Amino acid sequence: MRSRGFTLIELLVVIAIIAILASILFPVFSQAREKGRTASCVSNQHQIGLAIAMYRGDYDEINPRYRFCPDTPADQLCTNASPTVLTGPNEIWWAPYDTALGPEPSPLPKNYQGVKAGFLQPYVKNQQIFRCPSYSAGQVGYAMSYIYNGPMGQPDAFVSNPTVYFVWDHKRTPGCANTSTTADPTTSNVPGFRGPFPISQDLTGTSAHTHYPARHTEGFNGLKYDGSAKYRKYSSLDTNGTTSKDFLANIEP
Repeated sequence: MRSRGFTLIELLVVIAIIAILASILFPVFSQAREKGRTASCVSNQHQIGLAIAMYRGDYDEINPRYRFCPDTPADQLCTNASPTVLTGPNEIWWAPYDTALGPEPSPLPKNYQGVKAGFLQPYVKNQQIFRCPSYSAGQVGYAMSYIYNGPMGQPDAFVSNPTVYFVWDHKRTPGCANTSTTADPTTSNVPGFRGPFPISQDLTGTSAHTHYPARHTEGFNGLKYDGSAKYRKYSSLDTNGTTSKDFLANIEP
């Protein structure tokens, strides 16, 4: 009796089938893994929302600011300070961040302890909630809005739009505002104040998806003032950006 083996053609057919199945399944596995990271990111932002609420409760219902600059007495609230320039050794952000390290340093170890804790630290148990699992290029994966008519630094009673975004996925620094001279804070344009960054300007160029990243399957996660955090397609935002209710706190939803 002669044992029957595989022919070369049969072997090639099997290899081709395996390759086809792999090409189908690998993207599915990748998407499933990203869904898990998205859920973890949403959980991080939810915990940040609880920390902000506790901070507000301890400070006469005043919302936290994105940072304080005590080394510049004339500008302690960092109103005119560049977010990428260190204002002094006592500068402190809401999140664990150190401006002296630069806007986007090399990827940091997960347990790196060299970053300043931030003034929300007393309200969190783990600094890792400030690190988006799908973003490892910077110290913090999220940014706090400091645009004109946003919730930052305002009393709780000021916010009439509970769905306004307060913190969301971001790059560069844990502070986010308008860096474009063509964006207006409101339709009437208040000089000297920062408005929502135009979504249309964030989709192209070398700095594309800096303000509204696409790290979670063509979208980002955002924390709203009411404490809810969820995924959203950046394409669903107002492409004008000057009158969008997504970022203005003192406006009826």
